[in-house]
Amino acid sequence: MRLTLEANITQEGGWVEAEICAPPPAGSAPEFRDTVTGTIVLTNTGAALRAEGRLQTQVTLSCSRCTKEHTVPVDIEVSEECTLQDIDQPQAYQETEAGESRIPILNGNQIDLSELVRQLLNLHLPSRSLCKPDCAGLCPHCGQDLNEGSCNCPPDAADPRLAPLDELWSQPEE
Repeated sequence: MRLTLEANITQEGGWVEAEICAPPPAGSAPEFRDTVTGTIVLTNTGAALRAEGRLQTQVTLSCSRCTKEHTVPVDIEVSEECTLQDIDQPQAYQETEAGESRIPILNGNQIDLSELVRQLLNLHLPSRSLCKPDCAGLCPHCGQDLNEGSCNCPPDAADPRLAPLDELWSQPEE
């Protein structure tokens, strides 16, 4: 995800549009297996490069209820400030006066979007996902996938401490 610097991006107000179509960068969560596609527009604001655009990919996750793997589309809106300092410069990783830590993307005479994309992918990894909205999950006793059919386990007895709540639910509304 590297672009060779163009003359117009090196001047304040200059911009360049980057088409992204590449595998996830090294260090991305292993769940990202599909190609990352999209467009990022880089604008030189004088003190930084403003990165704006959209990225799309797919992630393979295990269902939070039944553990089956399924694919989830990921659509990321990009709106980031990137430092103009070179990646190899230690000061590139220091916080600004406003307490922000910008991502360095310059690498010699190239703009390297790999770190920006890697961080965005990892931040947008869904923390919990279902294979379908009405997934029944697994039986807590025998482990049977309840989407494939019911099991022979006896139904759980209700906790007697929750009986007053059952009474509230069974009362007709006034």
